[in-house]
Amino acid sequence: MKSEMLSIQNLSQAKDELKKLHIEDISVSMMASKAVFCVVKLYDVHPAAANIIKQEMLALGGEAAVERGCVNMSIESSHVVIMGTLKQYLRLLSKLKMQKGYFGLDDVVKEVSGSIEALMK
Repeated sequence: MKSEMLSIQNLSQAKDELKKLHIEDISVSMMASKAVFCVVKLYDVHPAAANIIKQEMLALGGEAAVERGCVNMSIESSHVVIMGTLKQYLRLLSKLKMQKGYFGLDDVVKEVSGSIEALMK
């Protein structure tokens, strides 16, 4: 037995690697988005939006780091570092779209969508 660290940068690479296992195509489709990990940093996010992003990512099994003042809304804006799989990001975007119009979440959706677009290839 041996091991190897894989560096999977996008959905296409994930699918290629999984196909090497000779598994069903449906399984490849179901698992590939879980094999792509990404970290996105957002700048100057409304603290309420930052809190929503953090809560939603935690609910999805991902993570988001926000500045300390977001909890008590003592700051005007926060940088946010979001960490998760492509699948988690897609679910996050779906949830944020339902809350559009609040606290600049429309802009968050645009930025995150643009950031992960390259991973969808």
